[in-house]
Amino acid sequence: MCPSMPRLSWPSALLVAFSLALAPPVSASPADSVLSAINAARAKAGCGPLRVNPKLMAAAKSHARAMAEQNFFGHSGKDGSRMSSRIKRQGYSFRSAAENIAAGQKSAGEVVRGWLQSSGHRRNILNCRMQETGIALVYQADDRPIRGNRAALRYYWVQVFADPA
Repeated sequence: MCPSMPRLSWPSALLVAFSLALAPPVSASPADSVLSAINAARAKAGCGPLRVNPKLMAAAKSHARAMAEQNFFGHSGKDGSRMSSRIKRQGYSFRSAAENIAAGQKSAGEVVRGWLQSSGHRRNILNCRMQETGIALVYQADDRPIRGNRAALRYYWVQVFADPA
């Protein structure tokens, strides 16, 4: 027992344990849920887990926000930016990088299932050279339908993968 910790009586210790057992679970963020599912798929394929990098998170977030706020869906930004330029803008150096985007999916499970069913997205996920990632979801409540869509997408997902230099 740690000398600085107060000693709990048996009933008090039981009450603390019972309270902890009844506490609501801490729910994972959508990015954490995506990372968990992606790393599970990578493990099945023999790849190591991806590590979250704050600079890649910022690159993913900026593109997801741009798509939501500027009402478009694509790998190229309306400002002409490409995935590589958005990553470099954050001060991140890489040997190779890739990007998955999605829109309209309301949950992490839904977006990961979609990516794993798409050959290009799946290839990015299961590229064992990729070691770091950034994941973002931006929700746009007042979204308008993008040309060619009848309904607003509202949910914009971006995952960036990189092999750091």
